[in-house]
Amino acid sequence: MSEYYELYMRCFPEYQTKREVFEEQLKPERARIFAEYDGGRLAGYAMVHKGSVAILCVDEDYRRQGIGSRLLTAAEKYLRGLGVEKLTLGHGTHYLLQGVPDVGGNVRFFEKRGYTASWTSVNMELGLSEFELDKLSIPPAPAGLSCRMAVPDDMPELLAAVEAAEPNWPGVFESCVDPIYLAVMDGKIAGFEVLAPDGGRFLRPGEQVGCVGCVGVVPEMRERGIGMDMVANGIQWLKEQGCTLIELRYVWLDKWYSKLGFETKYRQWMGEKEL
Repeated sequence: MSEYYELYMRCFPEYQTKREVFEEQLKPERARIFAEYDGGRLAGYAMVHKGSVAILCVDEDYRRQGIGSRLLTAAEKYLRGLGVEKLTLGHGTHYLLQGVPDVGGNVRFFEKRGYTASWTSVNMELGLSEFELDKLSIPPAPAGLSCRMAVPDDMPELLAAVEAAEPNWPGVFESCVDPIYLAVMDGKIAGFEVLAPDGGRFLRPGEQVGCVGCVGVVPEMRERGIGMDMVANGIQWLKEQGCTLIELRYVWLDKWYSKLGFETKYRQWMGEKEL
């Protein structure tokens, strides 16, 4: 598996990661991999999971020789044979880069081959050296709101709240090993988020990178400032754990998070194609 990781690291300098993260997120041993070699050297590969091309890499020395096109065509033919009707890029059961990194000619490559995207996800970062909770310019939280860490007894109510806010997430919270932070209003769970002090996926030398993920507020409690207050307090907690940088991955509420000081670093084009 090392050759796949090493080629990835050469192809995506903006998204450097540890080998164990690469293997955990992409599960190469479970994937259908199409590859081309030149005299024993890996020139490029496409990794496929179910209905998605999880990643497509071509070594810079072998680009503009038709390798990427051949790999993509092989992946499409394989998925079509499985009865897949819509192919997605970097999405689904296993992925590292959600969508297609919008750098260089990546997006244009897929557009020329019939792919379209209805949205773009963004990766954002927040340096914590100057972060101060009491100096944030955000709306005040509603009276009676409190925030705390979840405990095992919260799980039934938490899963019900997650189901109400985002039906695709209950499984994430059932298997979550990271701390879960709650916003509580009138004795009931109003919001939730995952706080991972060591949850950074992409390498930032010299930084302890934490992550905020799966932020949600139950529908009847939205538009009251609960989510922003919860995230702000969660950021403060991560700083107290020693984090110097927070990573947000694959979000679309970039304007919302920018109010807390997050800055957009990278964009991922959510391409797909009818087969």
